Amino acid sequence: THTRARARTVPSKRKAPPSPSSSSAELRGLHGVVDIHTRTMAEDMKDSVYFSLGWLDPSVEEKVVRWALELKCEDIPLEVLKETKRAVLDTVGTALGAQTLQITEIVNSFVATCFPGTQSKVWFSGRSTSALGAALANGLITDGLDMHDTGHYTKGHAGAALVPCAFACLGISGNVSGKEFLAALVAAYEVAYRCGHGMHESVSDYHSSGAWNAIGCAILCARLLKLSVEKTLHAIGIAEYYGPRSEIMRVVNIPTMLKDGSGQGSFVGLQAALLAREGFTGKTCPVISKKSVVHLYGDLGKSWRLTQYHVYKKYAVCYWAQPSIAGTISVMKENKISPKDVKAIVCHTFREATGLQQNLPGNTEEAQYCILYPIAAAAYAGKVGPAEVDGKALGDPKILELAKKIKIVVDETLTSEAGDPELKGKDTASMTANIAWVEVTTNEGKTYRGEKSRVPWDRLAGEAPPGDEEIKDKFLEVGAESGKSKDVLNRVASMCYGLEELSDASLIETALMPLRNVGADQCGNSCILS
Repeated sequence: THTRARARTVPSKRKAPPSPSSSSAELRGLHGVVDIHTRTMAEDMKDSVYFSLGWLDPSVEEKVVRWALELKCEDIPLEVLKETKRAVLDTVGTALGAQTLQITEIVNSFVATCFPGTQSKVWFSGRSTSALGAALANGLITDGLDMHDTGHYTKGHAGAALVPCAFACLGISGNVSGKEFLAALVAAYEVAYRCGHGMHESVSDYHSSGAWNAIGCAILCARLLKLSVEKTLHAIGIAEYYGPRSEIMRVVNIPTMLKDGSGQGSFVGLQAALLAREGFTGKTCPVISKKSVVHLYGDLGKSWRLTQYHVYKKYAVCYWAQPSIAGTISVMKENKISPKDVKAIVCHTFREATGLQQNLPGNTEEAQYCILYPIAAAAYAGKVGPAEVDGKALGDPKILELAKKIKIVVDETLTSEAGDPELKGKDTASMTANIAWVEVTTNEGKTYRGEKSRVPWDRLAGEAPPGDEEIKDKFLEVGAESGKSKDVLNRVASMCYGLEELSDASLIETALMPLRNVGADQCGNSCILS
């Protein structure tokens, strides 16, 4: 660890800036040229006050772009293709689950006013809008329900932006086969997950997912729009520069519809590709070309993050609350405890999880970034899906009464930024140790202590990943809550799992839209659920 000493500031007019290849101990920043003899390059690269071309290796950007544009479906391992198809189904399902949320109603109204057009559709009202309108709207809707996929080492989400953006782009790209759609998504996921990892490694702020999934969206759209290597290089630079570098901990502490910035990530990614197509310049993309992170891209096409670090959420809440919910459901089920027989629930978990809201939520955003209320909902319903974090459930007196009986306790033995301390020898250092254990005391005075629980479905937490049927069951459940028929949902699931056989990837989206078209001045809650 290097101690950072005070830098000596020199007026910029007295010193010329260093050349890109200079090894001089000077950098040009906001306050002129700075003496950095007491600073390390790693420190400077994390400090947005300074910038130097000497930090970058632009050749890496071109290699990444060429790989992404030239990747063929036949070159992708079958297990990677399978995971991508599951991700499409899971993300579309999350957007279906969000259809009853207020954010969906707001977004439908917003695009009608601000993004008129006929290129694309809003999920899943059928409202016509521009491609950019669809990228923004469908990203916001998907991000509105915290039930989408997660990438270890990114501290965030890719699919919530990539999948909505991909379908929005189809409105202007012309017909795209399922096979090409899959290959483009694989390239986007693989680059985006590395960008997310690289951004956390190379900048000092804890940002939203939109900051880096925008770059994946730009890669995706550049491929679907058949941009050249040169224009794609500008597209990723534009996306990195315009991507929402939002403070995610602000939303964790003050939950609102801003969520994880993926709506903006989707929008910015498509916007970047369209601007680059017209000749707008935007090189470079430091999150790829900074010398401190270029190693992350060296294994593209050899190591696949989709099968290593890509995980799914079982419950519609923040990742940190998942172990506590799983532990509560397990104790209640194994000991056949009825909610009415509960006297007290004590949840012992890692410190970061206790930073989530412990007040009773007043809306779905607060419920999704809460730990106390979801535990109560889990104890009462045995699950935490869209219905449990919105609407009538938030005012259900039985759930609220249970919430009053819950206590959250920090267990310092579970608090580890190095990952799960009990999974030695495994690659678990990508997140904090997501563990909890739960005690339930009944009205009869009996206390039942559960085993340590981790995030369900998280392979890096030692849990079994969901099978194809489990992903499908989740999709069917949230889809049914949105009002879609079982026949339609089963047909869409079959199309997603057989995506490479589709002649037109947009058929998936079309199957979930209302039979009638919805114009710019139509659509209320009734068509959102049609």
